[in-house]
Amino acid sequence: MKAVNLFLVLFNVGLAAPLPARPRVPVAAWPGVSDVLLNVAVVASVAAAPVAAWPNNSQQPGSVLVFPKFIRGTFTDAPVTGQAALARTELEISVRCPKGASCGANQAVRLRAHWVCPGSPTNPICAEASFDLKTTVGGTLYFNPEGVTVVLGVVTANAFPSNATTTIPVPPCDRGYLIVWAIDGDDTAIKFDGLIGDAILRDPSTDPDARLSARGYNAIPIQAGDGVVSTGDPTDLNGDGHLDFDGNEYQMVTGRVFGTVRYENALAPEGPVETDLTLLTLDVASNRPNPLTSVGLDFYTPDEQFVDVGTPFYCWSEQRLTDINAGFTQQRMGRKGLVASTYAEQNGVPVTLLGIVETKEFFNATGGFRLDRDFAYSLFNDGNPVVTRFQP
Repeated sequence: MKAVNLFLVLFNVGLAAPLPARPRVPVAAWPGVSDVLLNVAVVASVAAAPVAAWPNNSQQPGSVLVFPKFIRGTFTDAPVTGQAALARTELEISVRCPKGASCGANQAVRLRAHWVCPGSPTNPICAEASFDLKTTVGGTLYFNPEGVTVVLGVVTANAFPSNATTTIPVPPCDRGYLIVWAIDGDDTAIKFDGLIGDAILRDPSTDPDARLSARGYNAIPIQAGDGVVSTGDPTDLNGDGHLDFDGNEYQMVTGRVFGTVRYENALAPEGPVETDLTLLTLDVASNRPNPLTSVGLDFYTPDEQFVDVGTPFYCWSEQRLTDINAGFTQQRMGRKGLVASTYAEQNGVPVTLLGIVETKEFFNATGGFRLDRDFAYSLFNDGNPVVTRFQP
């Protein structure tokens, strides 16, 4: 009987033993690429410390909107709109009555906005330009970064399309991001979880048939924090004049992102493919020197091989995948794969990280390559919050 029991014990232990990990095949090395991490040893699981949930909901209206990218510039759009100056970027904001609030007919909504520009190693100052916007509950604003001025007492947009009724300065850079938040009549930031938005990015036609290309993405909404009770209440609870994404004034935002990317291609018979990765942090001091934001990224092949790289930026960055690493091509990494950030830090302190992915597909045409189609989408997050301070 003892022999039978011993057999049963050994049998059960054998069932509980973990299966050996499937070995990974290394990606072929190429100059400038770090080693692929293979067969990382897995230690016994231990009780993990509880992690605060990320209460912000990117699918619900917020008191703050973040537009990860704008592009300056216009082009002639005779075939579609008949406009001599169509803006490459169109930004849209709609407002609904916040959940649990009572809103009147044509109730006014005021917004404060900031164009945020990237810095550089030689000039870490992240330039910005601020402006106000006005709309109503149930209303929709659309405008662009080409500016709105007053000409002979009439509010006039410099480019189509725009229905803004306030002046809008031209951003002090060609590309960057936009952050918008609700304010009251005294210019005080307030809770108003009714803002949604999106952006359209257009490219001028390079095709003799005048085909145009455009892509879009949703703005990232951030709700007011748990310390702000009612719609219309001030959010600057500590009176420092900043937007504190600390769970109290506004909900906290994640510090890690991930998503699928299309690796680049430059070889026939398929036309060229270009993919841009845009990253930004909300840990910004506007018009002041900013610390370098360092980001770690793991890029995976479809069968889970990966290459780890790092990319630094000041406030905002847009990079081609092959500028991050020359080997991020279809021939080296496969057609598509996963990108996952491992950290985002300023001077060793975790900071927020948000972003979008954009891909352009070209076709072979007589006389060269022409843009055929493109698409854009937001990156996902891991739900783990970091305390953030945006300093207007």
